[in-house]
Amino acid sequence: MMKYPIRLGTLATVCAGFMINSMCSHASDARIGERRDSIERRLFASGGIVYRDDAIETTRRRGMPYVKYLEYLSGSSDVRIYFKTSDGRRPASSELEERRMSNGWDLHVVYVGGKSVIEVYKRSQGITEHEFNHLMALHAEGSFWKRVSQEEKAEEVSAFGFDMLRDDGQVRAKKIGADAVMFVDAEADVRLAQMNTSDLQEKAPVSVEGF
Repeated sequence: MMKYPIRLGTLATVCAGFMINSMCSHASDARIGERRDSIERRLFASGGIVYRDDAIETTRRRGMPYVKYLEYLSGSSDVRIYFKTSDGRRPASSELEERRMSNGWDLHVVYVGGKSVIEVYKRSQGITEHEFNHLMALHAEGSFWKRVSQEEKAEEVSAFGFDMLRDDGQVRAKKIGADAVMFVDAEADVRLAQMNTSDLQEKAPVSVEGF
């Protein structure tokens, strides 16, 4: 593996149904593994809001990679979708449209036991290189990122697939098109993949019965 290249200028600026609870406890001071109250305290202080309109939330979830795995999460799981303007001001309710994002960011967070295990940052417009590097540096948490080769990916179990692995092995990351980045707890990623495979194996005999 090679260290994931984060531009030095950006890095210098930044550095001035199962029990996932135990999986994310090792990173309680990180973004992944962070408690909801800490995330919301920081986000709301920066002008962010949480979507409370069901129609908007349903639209925003559409196509998100985590949706198909929600059935495997425990009863203590919760999904919240936040919005933050690109300039940090608090948005007016009239700006929050169902069909179109305002200029800024949607942040999808999947919580289990009150802690973050999956985060997706989606930009209304394409994420710039500087924004991407900044997000990677925030989630590095004093470590660094490695780019994962195709051969290494083939050997790893993963529900979502990933392009980067934090050096401590606890967090995986992946770009989703030009406008989104996903971070996921590595153990949760493996466990979700295993549960999905087990579910598909169980359903297969029923699916082909009668042929």
